Amino acid sequence: VSEKADKARAKAGKARRAAGIGSSFPIAGYEDLTAAQVQARLDGLTPADLRKVRDHEKRHANRKTVLRAVEQRLK
Repeated sequence: VSEKADKARAKAGKARRAAGIGSSFPIAGYEDLTAAQVQARLDGLTPADLRKVRDHEKRHANRKTVLRAVEQRLK
């Protein structure tokens, strides 16, 4: 593997960690999902995972439907 590829992977990993997305994020492929797809994946998440999703959503797309669905599950 080239040094350039290694640097690109390291940079991408750093960006994912800074955004709070990575192997520990509760929904795989989150950034590529529609609001409806995210909502469909909320069931079964722990309260801690729901808070991770909520906090990430607030910092990024801030989709009201996703935030409302998360809050309903946290009640």
